[in-house]
Amino acid sequence: MQLLDQLLGRREQRWFENGAAGSRRGKFAGQAMSGGRRVPVLGTSVAREGIAFVSPLQLAARELELTFRLRERTIPTRVRVDESDSVQAAERIVHRYFCSFIAIAADDWDAVVRYIDNKPEPLQPAAVKKPDEEFRALPIAVQNAVVDQLVRAGRLERPAPGTVPLIRMIAGRPRGVSPDRTAQDVLIHSKVERHDGMRSYDTRFRVYANGQIELIN
Repeated sequence: MQLLDQLLGRREQRWFENGAAGSRRGKFAGQAMSGGRRVPVLGTSVAREGIAFVSPLQLAARELELTFRLRERTIPTRVRVDESDSVQAAERIVHRYFCSFIAIAADDWDAVVRYIDNKPEPLQPAAVKKPDEEFRALPIAVQNAVVDQLVRAGRLERPAPGTVPLIRMIAGRPRGVSPDRTAQDVLIHSKVERHDGMRSYDTRFRVYANGQIELIN
């Protein structure tokens, strides 16, 4: 049926379907939140779009808080269950889940892409401030205003409660823009999932000392 749908042009092939390219198999220890409890799961493949895993318990929710370990990195995400089934393993029935990422930090998503492309992790110099840490250093009201503008512009999905937005920030130096006003120009790199894959955007804002923000381009 899936092949017939594709031949007739009814829908695009999903990343986890037979014949789809761009994923990499492996074993990734993880945990899923279900019914207020942590359920140990085992990731079986990962792609730019999402992750597949098996669980000893059946998970009822269609959206899950999922944390998994990739190489030496712990990656917290929120995922949407696109498809699930149950299979007989050696000793018992296990439940398989094929999920799309809804929320994942930009640095973590870059690590997923490096794993899929079999590229090494970059060396992290000590005491270097990361771009996403710079964004979190902004006042909460400014962070929320930036996220709202990006969501309205279609350059970011609204992050679920308790998750970080899929953005990174590069900040310029604060400077005077008038005798009594200072401002800081920031470049926001955001990602949003489209039907044909992940899209990236660069958006410039001017952040004033009083918390006002202005979209530059």
